[in-house]
Amino acid sequence: MHFEEILEEVGGFHRFQFVVLLILSIPRIILPLHFLLHNFISAVPQHRCALAHLDHSYADPAPRLLPQDPDGSPSSCRQFPDLESFNSSGTASNESVPCQHGWTYDRMLFNSTTTTEWDLVCDSKNLNQALATFFFLGVMMGAVLFGYLADRFGRKPTLLASFVSSCVFGVAAAFSTSFLMFAVSRTLSGVALTGMTITTLALTVEWTGIHHRTFSGTIMGLGWSLGNMLLALLAFFLRDWRHLMLAVTAPCLAAIATWW
Repeated sequence: MHFEEILEEVGGFHRFQFVVLLILSIPRIILPLHFLLHNFISAVPQHRCALAHLDHSYADPAPRLLPQDPDGSPSSCRQFPDLESFNSSGTASNESVPCQHGWTYDRMLFNSTTTTEWDLVCDSKNLNQALATFFFLGVMMGAVLFGYLADRFGRKPTLLASFVSSCVFGVAAAFSTSFLMFAVSRTLSGVALTGMTITTLALTVEWTGIHHRTFSGTIMGLGWSLGNMLLALLAFFLRDWRHLMLAVTAPCLAAIATWW
């Protein structure tokens, strides 16, 4: 007799399955907190060149102080070389250069993001986009790694390894001191988080009777939706990327507690 047939004999879905499903919903809530996190921690606010002779608050300078984009707005990536570029009539020459003193950012929406932390704008904007790519490359590698580990060592030890490593790499990302450190931490987070996806789905299917698997899958999907809403709420109140990173990593501690 197969295990599925035994489950059907005892009813397929009772208190034990309900408790398992409830516990496994926690990792499903955690996943979208990280998978969609890039939209908030790496958001690109309005910015312009920092001008040495002005303060560093983001207030639109007089139009003549910065080159104009084709739409008439001040350029985000170029400036006039120096004050001597202005002629006696108070207008500037047409020559412009890349930002010489860094950038000033509009902080009305975000206090800080990885973009403002490491100036991932203009010529470096591809590095900002690459952060999401690195994360999902980690997800791809994690699918292979944790799929093997779950079959080789069992679901429960693999799930614990995923919880602990996700917590460690999430904290490491929050305290990153360089772009490289952050990129590596996020990639490894992607690897670790995939273990939650694979293992929780496998456990949900394996411990639920065949006729109740559609219902179980729906409940797990609701966990993902709840995680989406929770991320939006956290991002609304936490406008600093490091604080938000720690906040979405903290639920991993609750997941570790449920493992026992």
